[in-house]
Amino acid sequence: MIREKREGRRWKTSIFHLLFSIFCLMTFSGCTTEYNLATQQQETLLYGTEKEVAIGEAVAAQWEAREELVTDVDVNERVQGILNRITAVCDRKDIIYFIKVIDKDLLNAVSLPGGYIYVFKGLIDKVDNDDQLAGVIAHEVGHITAKHAVKRIQNAYGALILQGLATQSTAQVAKGVNFALTSLFIEHSQEDEFQSDRLSVKYLKKAGYDPRAIIKFLEKLKKEQEDTPLRQYSYWRTHPFVSQRISVVNQEITGKLEFRDYLNLMGD
Repeated sequence: MIREKREGRRWKTSIFHLLFSIFCLMTFSGCTTEYNLATQQQETLLYGTEKEVAIGEAVAAQWEAREELVTDVDVNERVQGILNRITAVCDRKDIIYFIKVIDKDLLNAVSLPGGYIYVFKGLIDKVDNDDQLAGVIAHEVGHITAKHAVKRIQNAYGALILQGLATQSTAQVAKGVNFALTSLFIEHSQEDEFQSDRLSVKYLKKAGYDPRAIIKFLEKLKKEQEDTPLRQYSYWRTHPFVSQRISVVNQEITGKLEFRDYLNLMGD
């Protein structure tokens, strides 16, 4: 118990330092306005690509300090090869993309600012083919090209950290840090998920993969969701709205909205 508490304190301290560094990167850099090819919108962000990559690198270091990575050459070459095909046709070429496999039996994949992608081994074991795995990776690339994590950092917890620093309250800052890390890894908005799904269909088509594999994989996950309890970092917890996402993907592929898809999109 004492050891667990000590480890918990060390982890909280490291997270505090990490998020404080992110805050500094945000504070001492000016806003930048640019046209995002992925979202096809003019966007104003607190920092540019260099700062985004620095944030992703810092978070990736923390993530890898806590998680064991798969070192199997074949597994790593498989995911790297798929990533290379997708990023060759994606909307964003101003960063280097990295992909690593976390040695945990979980059905999930996550992306960080600046081009970092992590796929859990449990997900790789679950897919039927490379098309399905490419669908997952393309979805994460979509989050990166649309800069969803950057926007979550900017919108979700900047105010909390600012509030804590202004009052010099360690408790408030820690609360902001914990919320920040959770929002970064755990929760994707419905809008972000749908946008990444649409981008993944686009990227899969261009890269020569079957975009319908996304639907097959999501249907598989939906059944898994119904049969197993909710777990931390499970795919349907970090990537919610599975039924609606199936409808969005189908509409993006076919160019039409079927009645079943309409009902799913109208559902909760």
